[in-house]
Amino acid sequence: MKLNVLQKLLIFSFIILAGNGITGYIIFKNNQKVLDSARWVRHTEKIIDISGDILSLGKDIETASRGYVITKDSLFLEPLYTAERRTTDYIAQLRQLTQDNSEQQHHVDSLNFYLHKRLDFSYQMVELRNKHGLASAIAYVSSKKGKQYTDHIRRTSSDIQQKETIILNQRRTINEESLAMFNLVLVVTLISMAVFTILLLLIATRNILNQNKDKEKRSKELTIANKELLFQNEEKEKRAEELFIANQELVFQKNEIEKRETENKELEAFSYTVSHDLRAPLRHIGGFIDLLIKNNSSQLNETGLRYLNTISESSHEMGNLIDALLTFSRLRRTELQRTRLNSKSLVTRAFKTFSDELTRKNIELNISKLPDTLGDENLIVQVWVNLISNALKYTRNKEKAVIDIGGVIENGYTTFFIRDNGVGFDMKYVNKLFGVFQRLHKVSDFEGIGIGLANVNRIVMRHGGKCWAEGEVGKGATFSFSLSNN
Repeated sequence: MKLNVLQKLLIFSFIILAGNGITGYIIFKNNQKVLDSARWVRHTEKIIDISGDILSLGKDIETASRGYVITKDSLFLEPLYTAERRTTDYIAQLRQLTQDNSEQQHHVDSLNFYLHKRLDFSYQMVELRNKHGLASAIAYVSSKKGKQYTDHIRRTSSDIQQKETIILNQRRTINEESLAMFNLVLVVTLISMAVFTILLLLIATRNILNQNKDKEKRSKELTIANKELLFQNEEKEKRAEELFIANQELVFQKNEIEKRETENKELEAFSYTVSHDLRAPLRHIGGFIDLLIKNNSSQLNETGLRYLNTISESSHEMGNLIDALLTFSRLRRTELQRTRLNSKSLVTRAFKTFSDELTRKNIELNISKLPDTLGDENLIVQVWVNLISNALKYTRNKEKAVIDIGGVIENGYTTFFIRDNGVGFDMKYVNKLFGVFQRLHKVSDFEGIGIGLANVNRIVMRHGGKCWAEGEVGKGATFSFSLSNN
């Protein structure tokens, strides 16, 4: 049976589409192989890195205990106090990463055993040094048990790394063989598609030439009609341009709405996680630790009590961080209620928060004329509370604290400042001031969690303004912010 042109075109088109499908499948499988190989490389590298970290941890334990035995300087014990937590973290990660390999799991068990042996040995060294002196501790070290434990840790870490490297090489070999086969099939498929594409083009070209002869006749007849329609098309084009611009505006508005909805959903999910998934178990941890300290403190030695107190303080600090972060996230969703604000009244209201501290310190307050402005009253009060809190905190060590507050209207904005004579800061770190959890001073020197200025910055930006700061170490700092008058 002789096939007509249309049938031939359909057959060859079907063959080419099938070839495209096969090619796409091959490319997809190749990509899957490449991604799988990359995943296993990362998997192995992570295991090797963690086993290396464990080896370093063993050395840190040994160095800390020996340094303390020799010098009896408690600073050497800091790595020792954190070693047990780090050991638990590292072993848990290795168990998770090697859960499909029983041999590696056995190595992980050995690492866990010898790490705790090394840790117990170090604690014993410290206890002997404290109770019986240097000679007793040195005699205990001379037993070489600690070195044996460290050697076991080193060998076991090396075994884990070597085993993972062997497994990775095996997988790479299998993957390379599979990729070679896929590439061969891909080349054959591409050649076949090229042949059928050329045949399709030849048939289509011949058919197009025959159709062109008929079209030339028709085009002459349509020329007159086209001239008549040309004018109508020009009018339609103008309307189309107008509709296109309108559609662009609608699309932009729709995208902005979708973006805001997505951000709101993400923030709501974040708020839920913080308030339910994190805060509840953290309260349980803090509560049970407090009960343990209260009811079982007599059964614990001084070191155990110190550990529990440290855990309790850390859980409370983490709770404060979670609450602060939740407050920070809510600022983005809070709808602004713009009103005319009496700035003098807002500053007075903010200072009432610190009435007790103001009566206990020698503080000179210089409040200049403060212009009224536009904004959300509750949020702007938060700005002043945070800035005043900073000024009081960082002038705490001054015999006489001096705090100046003022404002001015210029170029469509109302700009306010608060200046103190406190510890100040180095201007090379000024870009960190308004970041979340960014601090320029030690927590031991000045309390805080590093989110107050981030809240200030977010509130001011939502009002269409900006924040900035100037300071010098030991000579105080000036924090400024502007609010749009529109």
